[in-house]
Amino acid sequence: MQDDNDLLRGILVANATYADAFSRADPALLAKLAKGQSPRICWLGCSDSRVSAELSTGVAPGSIFVHRNIAQCFHPGDKSALAAITYAVTQLKVEAIIVCGHTGCGGVKAAMMAAADESVNGPSTEPQSASDRCISEWVAPIKDLATAQIKEHAPADPLSPLALAALTDQHVGETVRHVSESDVVREAWAKGQKLSVHGWVYHVATAKLRDLDIGVQGGESPLAANSYQRR
Repeated sequence: MQDDNDLLRGILVANATYADAFSRADPALLAKLAKGQSPRICWLGCSDSRVSAELSTGVAPGSIFVHRNIAQCFHPGDKSALAAITYAVTQLKVEAIIVCGHTGCGGVKAAMMAAADESVNGPSTEPQSASDRCISEWVAPIKDLATAQIKEHAPADPLSPLALAALTDQHVGETVRHVSESDVVREAWAKGQKLSVHGWVYHVATAKLRDLDIGVQGGESPLAANSYQRR
């Protein structure tokens, strides 16, 4: 417990230093943020601790409205992600939604591992724990993409960096499609609202962002997940 107390106390001390520096460096921005937010971008990213929307883009607080979950998914029936996107589009009137994946994603790797195992051994009949079932159900749509990738390309090593990178790009593209086809985005476009949806990938080793160039604007048809090549 003492270690936990020290850890949390250290965070609070760091916050005090940050708050003091912030108030000295830009008191006007601090006062503006206290009155409300007006971000122009909504970020759908992964919960991974290495990928921060604000740090990776270098923007000031208040610039990006963020929703994060495991492997930046946008599942049908996921009320949390849908509520975030809906609020961003209808209330904040953001101009762009960025779906941002990243290299070394644990969710993507778990999906590929499950697909690779199933391709060799067939569907598992072993009972899953509640925690394992939670994760496997969450990444199931990514596993479907991985299964198709294995069948089509038969990679020598499905867990190689190249194979996982290809699956990451494909999953980002599929998520862009799902977001673009959501009712809230379609309704915004029908009203003439300025809004676009984009797919990016953050490279952890270099801290650089890569635009997959699969952006969708109002009235355009979202690209299918397999309709582009990695750049």
